[in-house]
Amino acid sequence: MSVLPWLERLREWDEAGFHLINGSLRNRVFDLLMPLVSNKWNFAIPVGALLVYVLLFRPKRDRIIVISAIAVILLTDTTSQLLKDLFQRIRPCGVLNATACLRIRSFSFPSNHASNMFALATFLSYNHLRVGLLCFPAAVLVGYSRIYLGSHYPFDVLGGALWGVLIGLLSAVAIQRFIRPGGMQPANGATEKKDHSACGPETFQ
Repeated sequence: MSVLPWLERLREWDEAGFHLINGSLRNRVFDLLMPLVSNKWNFAIPVGALLVYVLLFRPKRDRIIVISAIAVILLTDTTSQLLKDLFQRIRPCGVLNATACLRIRSFSFPSNHASNMFALATFLSYNHLRVGLLCFPAAVLVGYSRIYLGSHYPFDVLGGALWGVLIGLLSAVAIQRFIRPGGMQPANGATEKKDHSACGPETFQ
């Protein structure tokens, strides 16, 4: 059975989803919000302040996790760019009639924004569930903004999200083994009460 009809169907769904988010669902609130969410430099000051606080005032374990999170983002961003060069998918603005359009020279699949945010959310949630629960909605919002602004197709964001989750999960397991040489232990439950160095509710608060 040929896969070409299925690929064509996926392409049609992808384009339909793009036109829905980029065109039909536009509103004044999102017109203001999405450019702010999508621009990573808008978060530079609060993220920098949080980084300084953790490095100066939090326990060693928290410092290791934060530094590792930075490494995870760099790894995810680099590998996502390699995938872009491999697939070489043209961005929607170069192919479709987009309502809103960001002219970007790089390729489209996968979305670096989505992969980086979902990798960070997965990595942090593995170490502290409540932080992850805050990060995942933010990752979804950032991914949505990339479609809304015409920078990516929905499948670009979905592919980036899946790649980010994979990198974040593998990195979290590796760091847990580094922090706990005796093997992984539950991040929640009785272990937290016995060992204050474990990642408990007080982490990152």
